[in-house]
Amino acid sequence: MNKIFMHKTIMHTTVAILISFFLIVIADLVPFWMPMMGELVALVCVTVLLVVWASFVLSETAADEREVQLRVQSGRLAYLAGLAVLLCALIFQTLTHTIDPWIPVALAAMVLVKHISRLYLE
Repeated sequence: MNKIFMHKTIMHTTVAILISFFLIVIADLVPFWMPMMGELVALVCVTVLLVVWASFVLSETAADEREVQLRVQSGRLAYLAGLAVLLCALIFQTLTHTIDPWIPVALAAMVLVKHISRLYLE
C-alpha cells in the first residue's frame, strides 16, 4: 500500500474517532435527557474511543526531522492545554468550595511526569 494513502487513511480514522468522542462527551454533558444506563453506555463508548485513538497515537512513527518536530510541538501544546483546563477547573472549584480531589491529583501527575521524563531523557 502507498505510504501517503496509508497516512491519509490513518488521519481520517483518527479524526472520525475524535469527532465521535466529542459528540459523545457533549451528549453526556447534558444529563437531563439521558437515563443512567445511557450515561454508562456513553462512558464505555468514550473509553473505547480513547483507547483506540491512543493506539493510533502510540503506533505512529516519525520519518524525518520535520515530523519529529511536529510531534514534539503537538505534545507540548496538548500538555499546556491540559494544564490550563485543570488549573481553571481547580480555580473554579476552589471559589465554589467544592474541590474534586482528582483535579489536583491529575495536575500534580502531569507536572511530575513531565519533570521526570525531562530528567530521564536529558
